Amino acid sequence: MDSRYSARRDSYRLPEEGIRIDLQKERARRRDRSSQDHEGSAPERPPYRPRRRPNHTRLASSPSTPTTPASSRQIASPPVSPRKASTRTVTDGVRRGTGGRRQAARHRRPSSRRGMGMLLILALVFVGIVAALNVNKESDAPAPQPPAEVIAEPPAAIEPSPAVEMYIPSIDVHAEFEEGSCRVKDNKIDPDSMGKACTYTADDKPYALPGTDSPDIVVIAGHTGAGVPAVFNNLYDGRADEHKASIGDKLYLRTENSGEQWLVYTATDLHDPSKDGLEQDTSIWGEDPMPGRLLTISCIQPANLLAAAVRNAVVGWQFEGVTSTPEPTA
Repeated sequence: MDSRYSARRDSYRLPEEGIRIDLQKERARRRDRSSQDHEGSAPERPPYRPRRRPNHTRLASSPSTPTTPASSRQIASPPVSPRKASTRTVTDGVRRGTGGRRQAARHRRPSSRRGMGMLLILALVFVGIVAALNVNKESDAPAPQPPAEVIAEPPAAIEPSPAVEMYIPSIDVHAEFEEGSCRVKDNKIDPDSMGKACTYTADDKPYALPGTDSPDIVVIAGHTGAGVPAVFNNLYDGRADEHKASIGDKLYLRTENSGEQWLVYTATDLHDPSKDGLEQDTSIWGEDPMPGRLLTISCIQPANLLAAAVRNAVVGWQFEGVTSTPEPTA
């Protein structure tokens, strides 16, 4: 046996690895390392914790991986001093305050515009109230009194003379006149022409020619035709058996003495007597002189064109004045 291996067994060989280990030196090295660990952790005093039952079970650490306290392994971030924290807070506050002022200034602009809009609205309302008060004051003022009497100048006198043209706008009657008085046949008025009207006068009758100062009734006659054109076809509707003219319609008449002026008449009454009873009808002729009155007389054509006309259509008109421009056709 080799002399290097003594019986004291201070050292031994690991037969598998062939490494020689001095036990005394190894133990001394472990003691030195544990003492260094205790010295390094001494300055930091752990926080107070309640006592626990000591744990006698300790794991043996291997020589290659020494145990290190948990407090020495954790790297804590350095604490921030109160002064620095307060400085940072103030700086952030200043920055935030500046930005807040800018944002507040931005938000103040719309509010200022709203304020201007409200001022304008109030001004308009005030102006409207003042105007309404002025209108009320003006309405309360007494209206000017019209003159007590309006005197119109009388139209220029137009002496009675034969008619030359007649016009009724409401029923579109436009007639020219025959020369002289209407023809009389079998003691009845019978104009010579189907297309023209005539003015009737007679020595034994009080009828007058049209003018501004006619002393009595003016008689104008004209034919109607059964299915043929005639000057007074539009005065009466034989099929409906009714007058086409209405109360209030205007008749314009131009005479030899009126020149370009027209005598104006207004419809006042409508009649449809039989031919035999026309002469005795006082509602048409009256019993006394009737200055300014005018009659248009025509036959009524029955709905049956083969039947004889046995009635007359009579419209009464009253003189109103003189005009230079008749109304247009309705």
